Amino acid sequence: MHIVLAEDNDGDIFLVKRALKQSAVPFEIRVAHNGEDALLLMDDLSAHHPDIIILDLNLPRLSGADVLSHIRANPKFNHTPVIILTSSDSIRDRTRALELGADRYFCKPSELSSFMELGSLIQEIAIQGRPQPRVN
Repeated sequence: MHIVLAEDNDGDIFLVKRALKQSAVPFEIRVAHNGEDALLLMDDLSAHHPDIIILDLNLPRLSGADVLSHIRANPKFNHTPVIILTSSDSIRDRTRALELGADRYFCKPSELSSFMELGSLIQEIAIQGRPQPRVN
């Protein structure tokens, strides 16, 4: 599974990788540490289409919402499942992310076991394809 992760926190990058390993999802992950790099990475990956994009809303240089808007406007990626992975539990952020085309909204939990549930969510999407939008 080819995954693009747009995340600026090294600890969260580590936890995403750990969740994937724990759920036994075979993966190759490319990481962008800010919104601008995420869009550049997406352009570079046009030949190797990602299976899933994991996107933090609070990215430097270009917000996750702006990156998501660009993803959904690009015919190459507009059907790629996008999981929002963020510390924001705001109803406004959740609603906006889903309106912009996010498939899932995963609020970063404070407990490790809850964070590991991200691996199961990714595994579910890998098996079923692009899901109907749902807030976790």
